[in-house]
Amino acid sequence: MKKDRKIGLICSPGGHLVEILQLLEAFQDHPFFFLTYKEKATLNRKNTYYMMNFAKSPLNLIVGILKIFFIFLRERPKVLFSTGAEIAIPSFYIGKFLFRTKLIYLESGAQVYHPSLTGRWVYPITDLFLVQWEPLLKQYGSKAKYVGGLI
Repeated sequence: MKKDRKIGLICSPGGHLVEILQLLEAFQDHPFFFLTYKEKATLNRKNTYYMMNFAKSPLNLIVGILKIFFIFLRERPKVLFSTGAEIAIPSFYIGKFLFRTKLIYLESGAQVYHPSLTGRWVYPITDLFLVQWEPLLKQYGSKAKYVGGLI
């Protein structure tokens, strides 16, 4: 990937954030920013945009969609990478259809036999869809790629 391509790292706090942080070295040669929920575990991170949790209110989702649009307008990411959860869904759809962004999704290491809800929503539009467990290959289809346990 070209070094000047800006990457948006999108995840919810908790395990999804831990997974992205464990992969952070892979993004160090590229300009990147985080998009996550405003929670105690995510505060005081450099290059981070904070959202209100979508799952807590339909109003948060509407405001969040607008905020994502303006963040992407400002940042102009070329690639969006996510480990989930629901924050990835509107981000990926806005990125794909309004900004022509390449999408990479890494299914959570916690998903061994069954696809996550987020994975099912973003699978059809991703450019690269990665799973950490072989049983998930059958669940998703030919576009999914097995990468082993990265985390």
